[in-house]
Formats: sequence, structure tokens, C-alpha cells
Amino acid sequence: MAKCWSLSTTIRNPERNAPFLRVLQEFEGEPFNSNTQANLFKRLIQTKNYMPLGLPKRIKDKYEDPEEFTHEELSEILSLASYENKSIDNIEDIYAMRGRTAVSNLNKMCAAVARDSHGPVRITPLGMEIISGTPDFSNIFLRYFLKWQLPNGVDRGFNDFNIIPFIATMHVVKQVNEMWFSMGNNPVGLSKIEFALFIPTLTNYKDINDTANQLIEFRCNCRKLNGEEQKNYIDTQFIEKVINVFSLQTDDDFEIEKKINTLYDYADSAIRYFRMTNLFYYRGNGRYIDLSPRRSVEIEKLLETFSGESLRFGDIEEYFDYMSNLNMPQLPWENIGDLQTALINLREEATHIQAKIESEFQGQSLHSFTFDTAISGDLTILNNHIKETREIINLLNVDYSILHERSLSNIDTYISEISKLSSRRRSISGQDPLNLEWNVAQSLMALDDAKEIIPHYNVGDDNLPTFTAPGNTADMECHYIDFSMICEVTLLNGRDQWYNEGQPVMRHLRDFESNNHNENNYCLFLAPSLHRDTVNTFWYSVKYDYEGARQKIIPLTLDQYTKILSIVKNKYFKHSIRVNQRTLKSLFDIVYSKVDEHNNSGDWILSIDNCIDTWEKSYLI
Repeated sequence: MAKCWSLSTTIRNPERNAPFLRVLQEFEGEPFNSNTQANLFKRLIQTKNYMPLGLPKRIKDKYEDPEEFTHEELSEILSLASYENKSIDNIEDIYAMRGRTAVSNLNKMCAAVARDSHGPVRITPLGMEIISGTPDFSNIFLRYFLKWQLPNGVDRGFNDFNIIPFIATMHVVKQVNEMWFSMGNNPVGLSKIEFALFIPTLTNYKDINDTANQLIEFRCNCRKLNGEEQKNYIDTQFIEKVINVFSLQTDDDFEIEKKINTLYDYADSAIRYFRMTNLFYYRGNGRYIDLSPRRSVEIEKLLETFSGESLRFGDIEEYFDYMSNLNMPQLPWENIGDLQTALINLREEATHIQAKIESEFQGQSLHSFTFDTAISGDLTILNNHIKETREIINLLNVDYSILHERSLSNIDTYISEISKLSSRRRSISGQDPLNLEWNVAQSLMALDDAKEIIPHYNVGDDNLPTFTAPGNTADMECHYIDFSMICEVTLLNGRDQWYNEGQPVMRHLRDFESNNHNENNYCLFLAPSLHRDTVNTFWYSVKYDYEGARQKIIPLTLDQYTKILSIVKNKYFKHSIRVNQRTLKSLFDIVYSKVDEHNNSGDWILSIDNCIDTWEKSYLI
């Protein structure tokens, strides 16, 4: 039987599940028998959503091309891939087993029903929302976590559990905060160490009070110790925890260390996913996870309504229907009184942020908002006002970041993080694309005197990103006195860079140009390296036209971009020379003008390093 819960084996990022769902959708209506299972696995390979191990480099390189494999290429891949199973002799049965494995998470999420014993394949309403053009992932995660429970009839080994982990975690955090406040301290939520030690092993909602008490005792003991003593105490608590929870031998050091690492991994995953609901947020520079004060009305209502106890279902079909229904459960704050309170709280927060900006950066405010004192009594209007006010708060938080980052105090961090992302494989972490967008956006805020920088990634109430920018818009847009620009970033290096970024980037820029009637509109495109097909596509639009007019696309490698950041930093701290929007524009103009001096895209791209050197010497003296 399981001893703790983990989101890492229960749910994956819907963005990453979408391609699997689209392939599975091809088989909708068919019985999910061994033949369908095997064909699904083959289609996942053919559509380049799955790469078998042991393939030669020439085949791996073809995964960078956007076109799916031909039937001949698929046959070759299957012949090259080594699939053996001690209990299965027939290769088609092995493919079927891998097909079942491929959809296991989709079944667990109830995004699809793909089980041999449950009739034909079908994509549930939840699954259809995930593969839609504009999925609301925050709503998807919130609805999912309000319902995901143990036991549930899908995940095996949890029959002795009785918990809705998301709800139970909120109860623990709330109780810990209240107890900590009653002791004369400022509530901080839970540290990541506390989360790892106490939350994944909470398996019954009846233990919420005991868990909160134990956590406070642990925190108080830690506060009494310093340095090495505190570290030893924490280590001892983790060792005792895993020995007791997982019934380990006291001298089995390898297994003890393994289980401790498991708790940290599970905690990190849960924190990351819970934040995506916007009900949790980071504080203390990411050292603590707490309940979002901006959602206090919603959180209070949830905790009044749900105890954390799991529900009972007649059969697995009833559970599937419940989990896949995006309208369930009914959100308890969807009433006029609570929404009015939420709106009042949000407007107070927006007013507070504006006052903070004016206090710290007198006369430099980038935006100013006033709010109507009248509060509507209409449910739809209230929801719209709440959404608008949250967007205003996000914008004001960005304004604060822009003004704060101009000191260049964090520029070394952004240079370091962007360099790390540039030099490692994109597949190392599903968070890498989001981290790139975040660090580039922050560095742009630090780079110059922008009027407005608008990242299009979704942010939590801690103003940190939760999802990358949607595919139908630019990653971020920037507005200056003399020009405007969009910025597009990617970690793709191969031909799939051209496929995913070539036409979309030019289309995003043209849409941006249409909405900003300013002849000085640019696109800054950043990637670890620039694929020749991408460069050729951009070259034509820069030198000749795209939809009837030339475009100003500035393609840079991430190394070239960090070089620019380093130049800005050195000029400021060593020579008291500060880049501004005009000096930034001058760099773009140098790169853009070079296109008329060359007859091919390759020479133009090779000239960019010299453009940066020229800019450094001529425009920052």
C-alpha cells in the first residue's frame, strides 16, 4: 500500500499532455483493445511525440523536422528500437503495453477514457478543454485539485487513504498561520522543508490538526537552534519520518536517503502545481508557500465547504463523470455578497500598490488607476470587474518591477540564468521555456527606460509565472517613447524552430504593427542558436516584405543577448553610462541596416557580432 501521495504520478502539465490527447483523439470511438493500443503507440512515434531509446543519430536528427515520419520511416524505427519484455514474447503485445502506459496519465486525469474494459475511446470535456485553442489552465487545475482524491478507484494502492490533498493542504497552512500568529509571529505559510516533511505523508483529513501541531512544534524547535545544530535536527526529523512512514530498517542508509529525496521531490511537484490554481503563492523569495491573500474570500469559502474528506462514488464511471466535468464542483464563492467582498479587497490592494510605487519612486509612476466607489449587484458584471482589477494589479506589479529593476541590482542573476538555459538541452525540464520567458522579461525591464513591458505568460498572485505565453500571441511586448517591439523567445534549435517560430513570429509582428501605428515597430527574437531555415524566413521579411511590407526582426542568439546585458552592466557600474531606449533602438537599427549590405541571410547573421561591437564602441561612450 502507498504511504504518501504525489502529484508527479497523478497529473502532468496539460500543455505537455495535449499532443498525446490529439493523437488519442484519432482513435476516438474505437475499442481500446490490444490492436488499438499498439497502433496508438506507433502513431505517437510517427507523429514525433515519442522517441524510442537506442536510435541512431540520423534518425534522432529527423525528430527536429516538423513533418511526421512516413510509414517506411516508422517501420525502420520500430526495427531499430529494442523492445524486450521477459513476460511478453509477441512484439505487438509489447507495443500494446506501451500504448496503455502512454495514456495512463490521461486516464488518471480523467481527460480521456482509454481502457479496454470501459468501451470505446473517448475524450472527456476536460480533455477537450486541454486541446482547445485557448485552454484556461488555471481553471483546469483548480477544478481538478478540488476533486482529485485518494482513494478514487483509478489510482491503485490508496484504499486506506481518506483525503483530498489540495483541500487538506490549505487547511494545514491556514491552521499553522493562525497558530503562529497567536504566538505573536507574522504568518509566513510553510517553508519548503516543512512542506516536504509534513504534507506528502498526510493521508487522512482527520490528521490535519495533528499535522499542524507537529509542524509548529518542529518550527519552534528549529528556531531555538543555530547553524549545524539546526541542520542536524532537521536531518534527524526526516530520518525518523521516513523510517516510521515507510517501515524502513534503521541501518538502511541508502533507502532512507532515497525516501527523503522522494519527499522533497513530491513536495516540489505539489507546490509547483498548487500554485497554478492561483490560491497558493510564493513569499520570502520563494522560500515559503502560503495561501494567496488576494484570494482570501475564495479560500475561506472553500475551507468552510470542504473538510478534505474524500467523497464516495458508486462506481468508476461516476468518478470519471465527476472528474471530467469542468462545471463541478460548484464554486462556493459564486454569489453576489462574496464577489462584492472580493472586489473591494482587490481594489484596496491595487490602491496599496499604487501608493507603494509613488512612495518609492516619486513621480515615476507608469500607470495610474482610480476605482468607482459603487459596487455592482450583478453577478456577471462583478466577475468582469474582478477580472479587470486582477489584471490591473498584475500590471501595477510589472510597473513596480520595471522601476525596481532599473537599478540593475539583479542583472547578474538574469545573465547567469539565461546562459544556463542556452547551454543545456530543452528536455531537461518542462519548466525551462517558462523560466526563459521570465528571465528575459525581467532583463528587459532592467535594460532600459521602458514605458510598459507586458509579458504574456500567466502569473500567480506572487507575480511569478505559472504558464508560458499562449501560442496565438507574442511572448511579450514592450513600449518605449521612440519605438515599440515584441519579444519572442524559444529554446528550440533544430528545424522545428523554423516550423514553430518562423511564420508565427512574423504574423505576431504584423498584428502588433497593425495595432500600434508606429513606423518603428521591432521584433527581438532570441534562441540558443538560429536555424538556417528560421534565418532565411526572417531574412525575406526583413529585406523584402511580409504581407506587402518589410519587417524589423532582430534575431539574436541567447549568448549575444547576454553579451548585450553584460555590456550594459559594465558601462553602468564602471563608467556610469546608462543605456536608455534610444541606445537600445540604435542597436536594432544597426542590425536592421546591415540586411541591405548583404546578399544572403548567412552573411547578415554573421555580421551581428560586429554590430554589437560597433554599438558598444560608438553608442555607449
